[in-house]
Amino acid sequence: MALITRRRIAGAAILALVAVFPYLYQLRPFDAVLDPFRTFQVTRLAIWLVVLMGLNLLTGYSGQISLGHGALVAIGAYTAAVLMHEFGVPVVLAILAAGLFTGAIGFLIGYPALRLTGPYLAIATLAMMLALPQMLKLNGIREWTGGVSGILLTTPRAPAPVDAFLTDRQWLYYSCMVPALIMTLLAWNITRSYVGRAFIALRDTEIGAQQMGINVPLYKMIAFALSAFYAGIGGGLFVFTEAFMSPDTFDVNLSITMLVVIVLGGLTSIGGTIFAAFVMTFRNDFVDQLASIGILKLPGAVLPGQEQSPDTLRGALYGLLLILTVIFLPRGLAGFGRDVSEKRPWERLWRGRRGPPRPLPVAGVNINGPDTPAEPLE
Repeated sequence: MALITRRRIAGAAILALVAVFPYLYQLRPFDAVLDPFRTFQVTRLAIWLVVLMGLNLLTGYSGQISLGHGALVAIGAYTAAVLMHEFGVPVVLAILAAGLFTGAIGFLIGYPALRLTGPYLAIATLAMMLALPQMLKLNGIREWTGGVSGILLTTPRAPAPVDAFLTDRQWLYYSCMVPALIMTLLAWNITRSYVGRAFIALRDTEIGAQQMGINVPLYKMIAFALSAFYAGIGGGLFVFTEAFMSPDTFDVNLSITMLVVIVLGGLTSIGGTIFAAFVMTFRNDFVDQLASIGILKLPGAVLPGQEQSPDTLRGALYGLLLILTVIFLPRGLAGFGRDVSEKRPWERLWRGRRGPPRPLPVAGVNINGPDTPAEPLE
C-alpha cells in the first residue's frame, strides 16, 4: 500500500511539473537555466517519446529487431503533411490518419517478415530504410513530397481563445505533450494486457509461445502494426512542430540512433523509454558541453590547428556509451534504477550507522541477558 501511495504521489508530482514547465522560465529560481528554447526541446522530447515507445513495443517487448523505424516515421510525417497542406485536413484528423495509415503499412510489412528473425529481419528493415528516401524523390509523387527540395511547413499558431494565455511555443508544447502522455498510458496498459504478455512470450521463445496457444504470426503482425501506429503519430507531431522537411531528414542514421538510445534507456520498460527520449533529445547538447570543456578533445588525435567535428564526437560517444551499457548495465538505465530501488543501499547504510537491528522478542527466550526475565509473546 505504501509503495502504491508513493507511486501515485510521484506520478502526480510529475504531471504537475509537466503542466507548469512552460512557465518555469518566468520564475526567479529557474530563469538562469530555463528559457523558451528549453520548452521547444521538451516539446521534441514528447515527440521522441511517442516514436521510441512504438519501437520499444516492437524490439523490447516482442523481440523483433528493426533498423527501419525511421522509414515509418517518414511515412507518417509525409502523410500528415500532405493531408494538412494539400487537402486542408484539420491537424488532429491528419495526425490520426497518419498514424492509422502507417499502422496499416506496418501490419502489411509484418506479413513478409514472418519468415525472418534476428539479423535477417534487421537487414530487411534496413533495406526498407534505405529505399524509402529514394522513393520519395520519384517523379510520380514528387509534386506532393517536394522531391529533393522537401516541403516547407507552416508552424501552427495558438488559436484565438487561448492566444492571450499561451504563446505559440507553449501551445505547441501542450499540443504534443498531451498526446505523448496518452500514448504512454496506452502503451503501459498494452504491456500489462494479454497482448503484452503474448509479446513477451513471443520474444522469449516462439516455440513456447506457440505451445501455449499464442497465434505467433498474428501477434508478430500486431507488434509491427502498433509500432508503426506510434511512429505515424510521432511523424505527424513532428510535422506539427517543424518548418521544413525533406527525405534526408529521415536517414538511416536516425533509425540506428533510435535503436541505440532505447538500449541505453532500457528495453522492456516504459521508464526506459522515457530515459531514451531524454537521451535522444539532449544528446547533442551533452556532447557539445563535453567538447567545450575539452573532455573529448584528445591530445594528438588530430593535426595541429584541426579539431574533431561534432558528428565525429557524437558518434564516438554513442559507441562508447553503448559498449559500456551492454557490459555494465545490460538492462539499461531503467534496469539500473530498478536494481538500486529494490536493493535500497541507503537503508543498509543507515542501518549500519545505527548498528545491527535488534532481534524480535520470542516467548520463552531471554534476549536481554541472564538477569532479566524473558519477554512474553504478544
